[in-house]
Amino acid sequence: MSFSTELFIGFRHLRSRSKLAFVSLTTWISVLGIALGVATLIVVVGVMTGFQREFRDKILGTQSHIVITRSGASLMRNWQDVLQKARQHEGVVAASPFVYGQAMFSFNNRVLGAVVRGIVPDREIDVTDIRRYLKDGSLEKILENNSEGKPGVIIGAELAKNLFLKEGDTVMMVSPVGVVTPMGLVPRTKKFQVVGIFRSGFYQYDAGLSFISMKESQVFFGFGKSVTGVHLRVEDIFSAERISRKIQGALSGAYLSRSWQEMNRNLFSALKTEKTTLTILLLLVVVVAAFNIIGSLVMVVMEKGREIAILKSMGATSGAILRIFFVQGAFIGLVGAVLGTGGGLVLGWNLHVVEDFLERAFGLDILPPSVYHIEKLPVQMTPFDVSVTAVVAFIICLAATLYPAWRASRVDPVENLRYG
Repeated sequence: MSFSTELFIGFRHLRSRSKLAFVSLTTWISVLGIALGVATLIVVVGVMTGFQREFRDKILGTQSHIVITRSGASLMRNWQDVLQKARQHEGVVAASPFVYGQAMFSFNNRVLGAVVRGIVPDREIDVTDIRRYLKDGSLEKILENNSEGKPGVIIGAELAKNLFLKEGDTVMMVSPVGVVTPMGLVPRTKKFQVVGIFRSGFYQYDAGLSFISMKESQVFFGFGKSVTGVHLRVEDIFSAERISRKIQGALSGAYLSRSWQEMNRNLFSALKTEKTTLTILLLLVVVVAAFNIIGSLVMVVMEKGREIAILKSMGATSGAILRIFFVQGAFIGLVGAVLGTGGGLVLGWNLHVVEDFLERAFGLDILPPSVYHIEKLPVQMTPFDVSVTAVVAFIICLAATLYPAWRASRVDPVENLRYG
């Protein structure tokens, strides 16, 4: 029996007896189940990938790709040499020094702590995207003193909200590390004028990060000419870890080079684990749908027992019978995977329409901007995720076909023709 004949017989078995439809009702149920499972899985994986992208973009908006510091949290004095060496590495496109320090901000009897980062504005814009998140003011204003001699500071939107600060206000910055004077230990204090407010959408940064000029930070924290470290921007963010290891090998053991993946490993590991868990759970939907294929084909085997016996008596081998029923399961799986992939892509690309409808119809607030700082569900359906989902679903369908096909190949022609 030729393969074309096996295909013809396999498709004929999918027809309903009434001949009113191309496929039987059970076959349509199987196809629909596979399609719904694949579409759901594609959309959910796309949303999880979108959230990963959003978190990555927000983190890298205010954080550089690679950070080089001194081991033991000591200050870096020869930072110019370190910056020059790091800048020469392949893939590094920008580098800038920075100063990190802890301080308290006081305004109208309200006090909150935050990280103070001293930067060089014209270099910082090449390393991070902080300028993109400025809602008020400009980055260069931190280099200017106002008429009263107060330097500028840029603070996060949540920090400004909690302190009731707005652009133009004067805030007192207090260092927890004091200065020894004849009168005892006196905390360092200095007045700064708010020249900008940024919103990155990442609460940790918006509520606890501020920027001043590197020169002012060195004076305020008593660092002299030293800095906390040097941070870098690379051409490809996913090669940051590899470049970081190369830089670490080129520098002495007194320095520590870390990539953004390493510094945020816990966060992205949690997101990856969540994505993997949801993918496995939703694959069970496809597995359940695959049981419909088993039931459908087992019914066909029972219904077509006499026809199978006739085919065997005419010389069809057990392998040919197995392939006939395998073709039926493969057809159901292929159609279901194709329809599910198409439906998942269409739904994913128009998910904002569904989101708007649900919010209007049921009064829902799916993503409160005050909490997530994201207006719409982020969706990123990569070709890899979509293709893997479709292929895995198709393989599950093929696996579900094995038992009914094997059972059909074991039909005894003598018994079925005698008692069928």
